[in-house]
Amino acid sequence: MSEYEKEIDELINDYDMLRVLKHFTIAHVDYAKNITRYTEIPQMRVREYLKRLKDLGLLDYYTNTSIKRTEAKLKKSAEVHKHHTYYQINKKAEAVLKEITPKLYVHHLKSADLQMLCSRKERKENPEACSSLLRMGLIDKCYDLTDLGREVFDTARRMQILHCEDRN
Repeated sequence: MSEYEKEIDELINDYDMLRVLKHFTIAHVDYAKNITRYTEIPQMRVREYLKRLKDLGLLDYYTNTSIKRTEAKLKKSAEVHKHHTYYQINKKAEAVLKEITPKLYVHHLKSADLQMLCSRKERKENPEACSSLLRMGLIDKCYDLTDLGREVFDTARRMQILHCEDRN
């Protein structure tokens, strides 16, 4: 068991929140409106995620009065004065992100959910059974596997946890 079990559980069950946190691995320091530009997640939801990530101890407020591009990698100008509430990633968040791997998803998913990764036809016929896969970012709205879903699927097959019937 990880010392970050609560944080990991929240992140792998909400892919958009995970995307916001991962954004900081590139940006280092950023604010809600700019995160919306890069992730295309609505700004109100980004604000909610930033608050939740801060409450989980994964983000800190950026307290300097001005921001240099060396600190905020996605800033256009060399230096600006703060006009927004800026957040920055911390060491705890970096440690948590290292633990979130396809193998972790395989261990976290219920057997029935893992089995749903085998067949798009099955997913389309049982949309209610796919809600957790969709929320976790493993499938898209068309019931196709996302890149992450494909990685989890391949990992589960390699680990011999997932056995799909070939229906030719």
